[in-house]
Amino acid sequence: MTSPQEMRASAPVKTSRQSSGSPHFEVQAFDRPPLIEPEWRQLEATGCGTVFQRYDWVDAYVRHVLPHENARASILLGRLDGEPAFILPLAISKTGPLRIARWIGGKHTSYNFGLWSREGAARMRSLSRPVIERILGKALGNADCALLGQMPRCFDDIAQPLGTLSSIPCATEGYAFALSRDFDALLHSRDGRNRRKRVKAKERKMSATGEVRYQMLLDPAEEHAALDFFFEQKALRLAEQGKPNSFAEPGVTAFFHDLIDRSIGTDEPLLEIASLSVDGKTRAVTGSGIYRGHMNSYFTAFALDELAQHSPGNVLTFRHIEHSCERGMTVYDLGIGYEDYKTHWCDIIHELDDAYAVFTPLGSVAVSTMRLGEAVKDRIRRNRQLWQSLKTVKDYVSRRLSR
Repeated sequence: MTSPQEMRASAPVKTSRQSSGSPHFEVQAFDRPPLIEPEWRQLEATGCGTVFQRYDWVDAYVRHVLPHENARASILLGRLDGEPAFILPLAISKTGPLRIARWIGGKHTSYNFGLWSREGAARMRSLSRPVIERILGKALGNADCALLGQMPRCFDDIAQPLGTLSSIPCATEGYAFALSRDFDALLHSRDGRNRRKRVKAKERKMSATGEVRYQMLLDPAEEHAALDFFFEQKALRLAEQGKPNSFAEPGVTAFFHDLIDRSIGTDEPLLEIASLSVDGKTRAVTGSGIYRGHMNSYFTAFALDELAQHSPGNVLTFRHIEHSCERGMTVYDLGIGYEDYKTHWCDIIHELDDAYAVFTPLGSVAVSTMRLGEAVKDRIRRNRQLWQSLKTVKDYVSRRLSR
């Protein structure tokens, strides 16, 4: 028997049929991924999206993290003439009297694109901002607005289907590059001859301590242990820098461990871990997820020990990229956020937008206020000297408060 909770879904919301007789959307909101698992699996197999919108990725987050965020899932399924056309994994949280819809995944997603059929993406792109806001607002029910951050302007040659919504450029970008089965050719195209020499030199120095070994971890027990190593090293590094640790938030460790369990026996793991060990001791790990041949790097961490001076994290990244070429991966994505080492590899820059949708007068006031604040921050960021000074002060205060 189906429980009342399992039946929680909004009534279908239809767009108006255009004069040309083109198909219309029917949109419903669901509070649990399993309620629409068949449709989700269908779009995941045939549509366009990122690893962060895969069914099991979202379901694990909803189970482990979302309850601690004081939010409820409101996952939108859109159909075109009865066929699944898109899934937008959203959640609604309350700030004072304001109800805000955001992407599920928080700080642990790089790209929020949604999951789309090609027909659904093209149809949504043809709609005006007021029409899209009306579709989303009716389906989400009591939400006042939606803040849809880190949306790629284009992904897999598909323009952002929600691109007509009001937006501002995101403060960060994503970095990726195409892979080749010929790793040497890839290095040559990146002027990487010296990079290989430097990696081999670092490996020789580390080998003075013991055998240097790169490996993809296939035993789930070893993967879980490596993940715990990452959490430990990440916590130490962020504490040293006086920065908050999003991996220490409630439910997050269980979420990532669940991704490992859900990946057992799959061709495209949600989370797999590669490690670099020296003398039988783990020195660095990197965690990644795969979707449609895209290798998405989630994290890398290295031990703060006597070998840290030889950059085991950079060596591991180099070997992991090499191995990804051998496996036939087509794209290696180093995620969002500028890092100098990314520029040595990446020639694909994912431009991202933070989009807004307004559903009520209260939402309109809130969005206007938030956009004004973002505009002020953007002007400060453009003043490099002032921005760096503010970051220095922020880091100092964070370190003082963490003592």
